[in-house]
Amino acid sequence: MEKYKNVLNFYSQYIQLEQVLRKGWLMRNVPAERIESVADHTLQVLLLSSIITKEFNIKVDEYKLMEMLLIHDLGEAKIGDISEVEEDRENKKAKEGEEVKVLLENLSDESEQYYYSLWLEMERRNTPLSKFAYLLDKIDAVIKAGVYEEEYDMQGLFEEFYSFQEQRETFKNTQLEDFFEYLGNVYFKDNGKS
Repeated sequence: MEKYKNVLNFYSQYIQLEQVLRKGWLMRNVPAERIESVADHTLQVLLLSSIITKEFNIKVDEYKLMEMLLIHDLGEAKIGDISEVEEDRENKKAKEGEEVKVLLENLSDESEQYYYSLWLEMERRNTPLSKFAYLLDKIDAVIKAGVYEEEYDMQGLFEEFYSFQEQRETFKNTQLEDFFEYLGNVYFKDNGKS
């Protein structure tokens, strides 16, 4: 019975991500009723990962990748989606890491350690798989910026997100570099940048 209770408690807390709106879109005045939740984002990036790995013939451990993406924003169920504009990345990640530990502590030791190690691997981006997961997370935001810009006629939204990743060279020399450039050609088509 205790395991049933623990699974239910964990899941009940995890689904709180349905209530957490993605802060970056709020800060850029995307209409609140249309902003994706963290749960929406997780579902979308999972689908994107499946499509991209298959269509681009990228050989990775797809199951582990999906688990990593499922867990990567877990701490936001407790602390919300804090923008790096509001708080520096290191502080945010420290708080999030503590909450991830709290959320996982009622699971079996094996599950707790496994899921925490996945979360930590993604945060550290110290393996090829975690680096790829990070790219998927970022490409999702770039695409979403293009979609929101078109849907709500929000000039400059895509350029802001695209240029930020371009300046950071996030996609340079990666499996998604050509796709990233393609997105620039698609979403800059009307403003003469491409």
